[in-house]
Amino acid sequence: MESIYKKIHETIIEVWRYDIKSDYNLHFLLREDTLKNAMYYHIRNRLGDTFIKDNHLAIFTEYAIDTSQKIDLVVVKLDVEKARNDYLGNCVEEIIAIVEIKYKKQSAAEKIFIDDVNKILNYTNKFKFEYTKFFLAFIRERYFYEDGVTNFLSKFEDLPSGKIVELLSYGSIEEDDMVWKVFKS
Repeated sequence: MESIYKKIHETIIEVWRYDIKSDYNLHFLLREDTLKNAMYYHIRNRLGDTFIKDNHLAIFTEYAIDTSQKIDLVVVKLDVEKARNDYLGNCVEEIIAIVEIKYKKQSAAEKIFIDDVNKILNYTNKFKFEYTKFFLAFIRERYFYEDGVTNFLSKFEDLPSGKIVELLSYGSIEEDDMVWKVFKS
């Protein structure tokens, strides 16, 4: 079972490094909603319908966890027997991946990204499933010199080891292009 979780987590990273980067370079992404749609599409495409069906998985966007909060994207394991007669939202056995997404232009304040890190940190306390990973997928259309860039996770101490992954894209002045990075807690 652990290999299923590992495949899902690695797939999300591959989607970021290759598919989202390609979509961005081909001008397929217009802000956060299209990024969310692209993440959903590419995760589902890379995992494949057979893998998803055989392992009772589902991918949801705007997954409500209470009346005031929604998670941008989740990959979950479903109780398929329960799903035959119940509201699908009540049939989640386990949350395998939680992805918070931000796509902001150059004028966006760092606080917007930091708020999502805080949200993810809150989720790590709320969702205690053993294999759940938490992803921050950030496109920041601002150009930096390499020595002026820090990933957002580096601003926090005492992160849960190996549980949070930051997927970060920003403009590099030296490369005159967007760069795509992965940072793990």
